[in-house]
Amino acid sequence: MKDNRNPGGNIVASLICFGVTAAIAIILFIGAFVMWLASLTGSVAAAALITAGFFALLSFTIYLLAVRTAMEHLRDRLDTVYEVASRIKEAYDWLSDKFSFLSFLRRPR
Repeated sequence: MKDNRNPGGNIVASLICFGVTAAIAIILFIGAFVMWLASLTGSVAAAALITAGFFALLSFTIYLLAVRTAMEHLRDRLDTVYEVASRIKEAYDWLSDKFSFLSFLRRPR
């Protein structure tokens, strides 16, 4: 008998395991970097501040270069969807006003 299991569950589990292990590796790498920098500077606090400043600058740069553009594009798409939906509603209201026998289709307000 053939096993007809859906491979989708294995893919999701694999992606979750990959994401968790990648996150752990990144956290450990950053921790090791801070400890190495602390050994150079002589202060754990200074090393943590330098690392945090670097990642804050990196996140701000990513926001300026990628996220802001994507959000503007998404906002434009949502505006288009809203405009189309409002035009359809206006057309429906106009038609239902012109054809009073369709008034039973209109929802009470």
